[in-house]
Amino acid sequence: MAQAISYVRFSSLKQKHGSSLERQEQMIGGWLVEHPSYTLSALQYKDLGKSGYKGEHVNGGGFGKLLAAIQQGAIKDGDVVLVEAIDRAGRLDAVDMFGILHPILSAGVSLITLDDNQTYNRESLNGPAIFLLAAKIQSAHQYSAALSRRIKASYEKKREQAATGTTPKRKTPAWLTTDGQLIEPIAEQMRMMFDLYISGVGKNMIALRLRESGVPALAKASGASVGRWLTTRAALGEWEGHVVYPPVVSLSTFQKAQLQKEKAATTPVRRTAKHFLVGLMKCGVCGKNYVIQHRKGKTSSVRCRQNQVHEACTNNANLPLPVIQFIMAMSANEWKRKAVSTLNTGVDEAEIALLRSEVEQHTTKLEALTQSVMALGALPELLSAMKQHNEGRDSAKARIALLERSVKPNEFWASETDVWRMEQDNPAQLSSLLEQVGFSITIHHNKTLSIGNGPAIWKYKGQDRSSGCFVVEGGDRLHMVSRDDYCDTGLKRLSDDEYLELIET
Repeated sequence: MAQAISYVRFSSLKQKHGSSLERQEQMIGGWLVEHPSYTLSALQYKDLGKSGYKGEHVNGGGFGKLLAAIQQGAIKDGDVVLVEAIDRAGRLDAVDMFGILHPILSAGVSLITLDDNQTYNRESLNGPAIFLLAAKIQSAHQYSAALSRRIKASYEKKREQAATGTTPKRKTPAWLTTDGQLIEPIAEQMRMMFDLYISGVGKNMIALRLRESGVPALAKASGASVGRWLTTRAALGEWEGHVVYPPVVSLSTFQKAQLQKEKAATTPVRRTAKHFLVGLMKCGVCGKNYVIQHRKGKTSSVRCRQNQVHEACTNNANLPLPVIQFIMAMSANEWKRKAVSTLNTGVDEAEIALLRSEVEQHTTKLEALTQSVMALGALPELLSAMKQHNEGRDSAKARIALLERSVKPNEFWASETDVWRMEQDNPAQLSSLLEQVGFSITIHHNKTLSIGNGPAIWKYKGQDRSSGCFVVEGGDRLHMVSRDDYCDTGLKRLSDDEYLELIET
């Protein structure tokens, strides 16, 4: 029984969510019902989102595979290829279209267009069908060529508008209207996104925060979309090198995000922990993370993950979680202020703006000189001026690149209020910032603990039987740490009064 081979194509991936694919497949199914002598082949070819005008479907696409199957004999004389219309097979010019259709027709395979139920094969093309096919090929190509010209002209018009400071109407990022105005509820979330990413929070965790924000437009945010939003210069209000939108973040914040991206590309993937302390507790033997164990009816504890899971580490020191929380409270305040202060570093935005203006001036001069060379020829003085402006532009671009990569310190030292606010609103961000500035609680095999890369200054002595408190030695004294109500605080920050209740000396 002869085979019917289906071929489906559309040029825009947007059509994947519309009716194009469904319509084409229904037409193929309808033809098969009316022609029971054919069986639907397992060879089915699709080019979803590939241009027939540029030939993408032939070069490495599904149509190219169809032609290869004919050459290999998998599609034989008497078989048919079903397409919705001739333009699905391509919108190339007449010579190229006849070139890609020739292997099909010369193999004795018929090409059937379902929109008009026309059959094109060796026999039919010896008659009037050849003129119909040529007309359809020409019409399809001319339509795409005209569409391409209109799109290009529209794009050039928008570029001209942008160059004169007019905001062009176009598809914009989620935080902008099509007129280029900020949608403030979304813009606020975007600023939070940049801050979290700069702090070291992962893109997937940020996407989760955006989805949970309650902003409808961000309900489907993903790690991939966060990655795109972090790198588009539309966040600075730019399009095609011109500022045409209100910026959603400062140049300093944008550049720090790019530096963080470069840093993330050269460091191992790190999942953002759900618990504030995970990632800050390190094993003194293997250097890996300590994790928290929760046991029903008992005080939560911490232990080396490598020792727990793989027994690949000899450090079996197991400490109560309240002890770690106590040491965190006693040791981390200065580190927290230092961590939060890193968000107030920046780049020299004023100098960068001046250099960008200098680049534009050199570019304008070069464009004018190029026109002069085309009109008058390569006169030595024109070539010399072009070389001078080209070198000046390259020098300005190099200085911009250096400034954008140079984060300048700020003398600002975060206040207790700044730290408290981040602890309450973004504990995961604070945890990531603490890691970046080098804070850690390292737990050694003998149950001594050190802060950062310093010496061991704390030691867990065990539990006092009479009071039930945990005994911690540090600062030339013993501290009694209560286990009640502090076993499972998660990301919660304890107030000063709670800490006073926690610690008995």
